[in-house]
Amino acid sequence: MEKRKAINDKLVKWIVNKVKTEYANDVSLVLLYGSYVNGTANSKSDVDCYYIPKSDRGYNLAVDFMIEGVGYDIYPISWERVERIADLLENMSPLVGDADIIYFNSASDVERFQTMQAKLKNNLMNDNYVKEIAAGRCELAGRLRAMLNQNHTASEVRKIAGHVIMTLADAVAVYNHDYYHFGLKKQFEDLQNKIPNVPHTIVDGYQNVIKAIDIRDVEKYAIKLYEDVCEYLDVTFPLEKVSEHKSHEVNKVNASWLASLYEEISSTFNKVYVCCETGNYIVAFLSAVCLQRELDDAKEAGCPVYELLNDFNYNELDKLSETIRRVESDFVQLITDHGGCIKKYDSFEQFESAKL
Repeated sequence: MEKRKAINDKLVKWIVNKVKTEYANDVSLVLLYGSYVNGTANSKSDVDCYYIPKSDRGYNLAVDFMIEGVGYDIYPISWERVERIADLLENMSPLVGDADIIYFNSASDVERFQTMQAKLKNNLMNDNYVKEIAAGRCELAGRLRAMLNQNHTASEVRKIAGHVIMTLADAVAVYNHDYYHFGLKKQFEDLQNKIPNVPHTIVDGYQNVIKAIDIRDVEKYAIKLYEDVCEYLDVTFPLEKVSEHKSHEVNKVNASWLASLYEEISSTFNKVYVCCETGNYIVAFLSAVCLQRELDDAKEAGCPVYELLNDFNYNELDKLSETIRRVESDFVQLITDHGGCIKKYDSFEQFESAKL
């Protein structure tokens, strides 16, 4: 734990120095959020860092890499997207509401960001607005829910159901003028204990989806949770028929792109491992769902079909960990076999000497 913190502390200083020396006129702000600033870091935690470009050249600062087995992703977000987050149009509120500024180009940039933070707070206090946003989240969950009964594999059903429960939990939080300040790491805990007057049917339903062993029960509980949240929000939506286009075409492997993806999502692999080791079945499941989505979305770059959640059992997390490790090993092998270069460093000093 202390060793990882020392690496992360050095990396934060490296980021600030790089911006000051190479991108001083191209970056408005650099911000940190997540475990590094909110006190929930563990020995596998990265540094969640994004920046707001001031010029087109500023986008060149973006970089992914790994240090001692942990992936890091320094990525850009435009001012326009920051405003969308402040308007609750993207479910990334901690990036605005709970971010720490570690670099700013000018006082006006700081003031502009603080205006966005104030906008987020004002939007959350607006009763009519949060009801509208919560209804939109619920409608999205309904579209996902409509995909459940379409002869999917067990892993696909769990992936869809996982996104249903996460989206519905977001709807409940926004409806109550709040968001999950610790992200998925404490989503269920906060839903259960911090958000007032949430019916036990919603709390229980969230868990039931994850605990269900039979895949038909996963579908049943996800649908029931959707109906309970709709009732709680007092909204109704027509059941949509959603047709999914599944391409069976085998795409050429884009090893360079997949290498960059792996550097980015290696932190999600690590989240699954840590949660399996500690018995945190809820976050293990949610992290595996997010990882499954990332790998599915990478099919266009030649990523093969991986089924991470076919045999998920909340009482047997060692099996999930074994499955994820096999997939990670195969994914890395695929990248290297096709000439991809993963930026992996054995120490911070080795990373620093690479002069990315």
